[in-house]
Amino acid sequence: MAALENISYVTIGALYLNQTEKNNTVNESHTSFIIAAGFILFTSFIGILGNSLVFWYLSFKIKRTKYTTYIINLAVADLIYLIFMSVVMSIAILRYLKQNIAADPKKVIFGLEILLDFGQYADMFLLTAVSVERCMAIYYPMWYRYRRPKFQSLLVCVICWGLSMLATLVDNIGCPVELFGTVGARCTAVHTFLSVLVFLLIIPTMVISSLIMLIILKKPSKQEHPPKLVIVIVATVIVFLISVAPVRVLWLLLYLQILPEGFSSAAFFYAVYICISINSTVNPFIYFLVGTQKMHGAWNFLEKALKKVFGEEEGEKGVTKHHEEGSTKESNIS
Repeated sequence: MAALENISYVTIGALYLNQTEKNNTVNESHTSFIIAAGFILFTSFIGILGNSLVFWYLSFKIKRTKYTTYIINLAVADLIYLIFMSVVMSIAILRYLKQNIAADPKKVIFGLEILLDFGQYADMFLLTAVSVERCMAIYYPMWYRYRRPKFQSLLVCVICWGLSMLATLVDNIGCPVELFGTVGARCTAVHTFLSVLVFLLIIPTMVISSLIMLIILKKPSKQEHPPKLVIVIVATVIVFLISVAPVRVLWLLLYLQILPEGFSSAAFFYAVYICISINSTVNPFIYFLVGTQKMHGAWNFLEKALKKVFGEEEGEKGVTKHHEEGSTKESNIS
């Protein structure tokens, strides 16, 4: 596939479209890519605003809980991705308009790739962590309420950031863009490792945790309606699976060169950026929509919505109460 020979020129939104046009069999329109870049830029700005509000309210306006620590870090990860995606799309638009924006574009591209991947991996690890945390709170309520380590949330977040940096370095240094199209042993090892990490560890953990939460809370002895935090986590996981998981599959197919001839690599990368940008943008809207149910006329509805979703009272106490009732009933029967 000829486009893979110049993969370094399209990894950041086909910034060097003039080069790819010489090799791709499909004539890619400047106008369509400028529109796509503009849409991603607009989406990113909305996401930056939403995640900034979440970060501000959870950090300074709302009492810190076990879960707000995760959501604050998740908002930071999304902000990292969206801010640098805005830079990427701005550069792409300037390149299409024939504006020279950097003395050494390859270094700029490499730096942006690392920052984008860092934000994306952090988002995946943190979402997995909060899913497991909430699942543990429901499955082992007594242990979670009384014996859970005090600084567990902070420690897990630090580990998630460390794993994200490790995965980013493995991705970008282990298989740099100039080796991507060679399908060599080095890049194959990197992509095998990352595929196992995403498809055999992260995604199954998210799905299993979400299913366990829903199954337990649907039992007759549990609450009639799932806590808002469970709804938020499950909805966020579903959005991730819809928007990001297929992209990872296509990326692997692109590396293995088993996509059809004439496949537009530049269009593919724009589709990737649209999906991931939507995933990073939509989370604050999920929090607000779930938290503002049955709320009317609240001028500070954002703060109240976040309190409804991430307050501990609704989650731990309700679930613990039902487990205690269930245990009491079992003891009486015995």
